[in-house]
Amino acid sequence: MGSRKMKRRLDKVWTAVVYLILTLAAAVTLLPLAWVISTSLKPGNEIFANPPYWIPKVPTLENYLSVLTESSIPGAFLNSLIVGGISTFLALLLGGSAGYAFSRFRFRGRKGLSLFMLISQMLPLTVLMIPMYYMENAVGLIDTKLGLAIAHLAISMPLVTWMSKGYFNGIPKEIEEAAVMDGCTTLQMLSRIVIPLLKPALAATGIYAFISSWNEFAIANVLTRSTTSRTVPLALNEFSSFYRVDWGDTMAAATIITIPVIIVFMLVQKQFVEGLASGAVKG
Repeated sequence: MGSRKMKRRLDKVWTAVVYLILTLAAAVTLLPLAWVISTSLKPGNEIFANPPYWIPKVPTLENYLSVLTESSIPGAFLNSLIVGGISTFLALLLGGSAGYAFSRFRFRGRKGLSLFMLISQMLPLTVLMIPMYYMENAVGLIDTKLGLAIAHLAISMPLVTWMSKGYFNGIPKEIEEAAVMDGCTTLQMLSRIVIPLLKPALAATGIYAFISSWNEFAIANVLTRSTTSRTVPLALNEFSSFYRVDWGDTMAAATIITIPVIIVFMLVQKQFVEGLASGAVKG
């Protein structure tokens, strides 16, 4: 009895420690976002108050109105959605297909090619900018949403391919063989059996590809020249100059950019966690 009570106490202490660590981690993560939102609601004279304070004394939405009506953020927001959507679709289509090929087919150079794709992730983006610019300039894709979306594939597709390969490895080949024996074509087998099993995994890889495109700055700065294809990370620059930074509008724009992504992530977090944890078929 004494040992059981001691074990229960240790379990409670360990649980309390875990919750404390998680609370601290959540606070470290959320405090910067809370400060951004707080600053976005402050008038100019409160932003530089000394000492600073969290809750605005006179909350205002002027910064948001200024961002939405007098800046290029709305157009850049739409551009980012289009570029991110195209990039994510292409990454899932091409990277998923490549991952399936690496997982199921045996061909010469398979291991070397898959390793080469992963090594490409180690290259800094600054190394890729010049060749990307010359290639896209040669085919007339500079300052276009399609050109920027294709360029973003260099960031997301190698890891999407490796993630997809791991997910396909977790599906027994016997399931596919049974489907083929029942009369399914390869396309039917993939669309009716394999892809439904991989919905959480596709959500995880899709979120990764979309966020990679949404947050990317360096390549977008090189491949875009006008507001027709400028994305939100670039649009944030218009609130700062050599002599002045409009912190109220900057924080309001950052909030507008960040909150929708957080909402989407929260809506699909279950599928995201399941996708990251998948790797085998139960049953």
